[in-house]
Amino acid sequence: MFDVMQSAGTGGGVCSAGGTGSRARDLGLRAQKKILGRVVSTGAGRSLLIDDATTSLLDNLYKLMERAAKSNPGLDKKQPEKVLKNIVKLSIKVGLLQRNQQLGPSDEGRISEIRSSLKAAAMAVVSFYELEFSFDKAYLTRSLERCRTAVQALIKPHLTDKSKDRCDQVFDFLTQPEFLDSVFKQDSEHRTTLGMLVNDINIALDAGHL
Repeated sequence: MFDVMQSAGTGGGVCSAGGTGSRARDLGLRAQKKILGRVVSTGAGRSLLIDDATTSLLDNLYKLMERAAKSNPGLDKKQPEKVLKNIVKLSIKVGLLQRNQQLGPSDEGRISEIRSSLKAAAMAVVSFYELEFSFDKAYLTRSLERCRTAVQALIKPHLTDKSKDRCDQVFDFLTQPEFLDSVFKQDSEHRTTLGMLVNDINIALDAGHL
C-alpha cells in the first residue's frame, strides 16, 4: 500500500469530477493546499494530486475505521478521521521528499521494507476475508508494527517530531485489538465494508502498487 498511499504525494493521477463527496480526496486536497502554500512555485507542488484508485482505497479504509469505532465503545470515535488525515499528510510529505531528491541511498532500503511489510499486511487482510477462520491477529499486528518501524526510520532524518507522532497515531489505531477483532470476527457487521476495502487491495496488488 506504500505505492498506493504515495500516489497522494507523487501525482498518481488527476482527480475526476466523479470523486465529489470523497472524504479522502477532500482531506487530501485541503492538506495539499496548505502544504503547497510553501512550495507552490515548484513542479512537485503543481502536480500533487490524489488518483481515483488511492481515493477509493483510503475512503473504504476510513469507512471501515469509522463504522468500527461507532459500534465499539472501546474505540475513540474521533480517531478514524485523524488517521486518514495523517496518512494523507505523511504521503504528501514523503512524495515531496522524493520529488525534491531529498531521499538518499540508505532510504531505498527503508522504502523497500515499508512496501514489503505493507504487502504482507494487505495480503493477510485479503486472506482473512476470503478464508473462514483464518484470522491471525498476531501476524497482522506484527506486519503493521514492522511497517511502523520502517516508516519511522524513513521519516526520522527528514521530518519533524509532529510527523513521527502522526505515524504513531495511524498505527496505534490500526493495531488496536478492539479494532481488529471488530473487523475480522466471524459475524462482523463490517464485513461488507471490509469486502470493499479488499476489492481495492486486490486492484492495487494486480497493478503492482502493493
